[in-house]
Amino acid sequence: MTSNQRIDEFLKLQNKGISLDEIASTLGIKLQTLKRDLNKNGYKSVKGKYIKKDEKSQNVSIQVSFVDNELNQKNNEKKAKKTTPKKTKVAEQSNKNEKVKVKNTKTNKTKKDKKINLTQEDLDKLCEVYDWYLEIKDCKYLKPKKTKKEIVVDFEKTEDKTVSMKVDKGVWEDFLRLCSNTSHDRKTLLTQALSDFMKVHKDLL
Repeated sequence: MTSNQRIDEFLKLQNKGISLDEIASTLGIKLQTLKRDLNKNGYKSVKGKYIKKDEKSQNVSIQVSFVDNELNQKNNEKKAKKTTPKKTKVAEQSNKNEKVKVKNTKTNKTKKDKKINLTQEDLDKLCEVYDWYLEIKDCKYLKPKKTKKEIVVDFEKTEDKTVSMKVDKGVWEDFLRLCSNTSHDRKTLLTQALSDFMKVHKDLL
């Protein structure tokens, strides 16, 4: 199957809502190989869907408006605090009002809605980062490891007793591995295990 044939088959499967991983598996190629073929043929990922550059505008501009109500709030507070001027200061107050209006017009001009322009290349990079996040978000090695529970030793200590006995080899190897992962020695852990066993079957004592 040629590269063009793979892309045609990919577009059919993509329109059916099939994920990239499943499409790559269906075509019998790696996911990175599929993405490389798409990029070479002018396809870019837009919101998780690959579209050819000719089907979208070359320069996309996204305008993000940030509304700033702080200035209007301050102006309203100033109006509320104003008192009726005296007759002798009417001319002076009117001059002050005119100055305030001039200042407000200047600040309104400077504090217009802010805009952020993103090129098509910026959008492609953002889409690639998002695709990468979707691939690694469920990886087990990124998840925090579970903390090990410490063994509680609560048996009543008396004097030591030396004994000799045979045990199953597999059980003993598991017991040694357990001992290596705790801060207790073998004698303490074995005594605690026997004590717990006797508590469960105390009706036999």
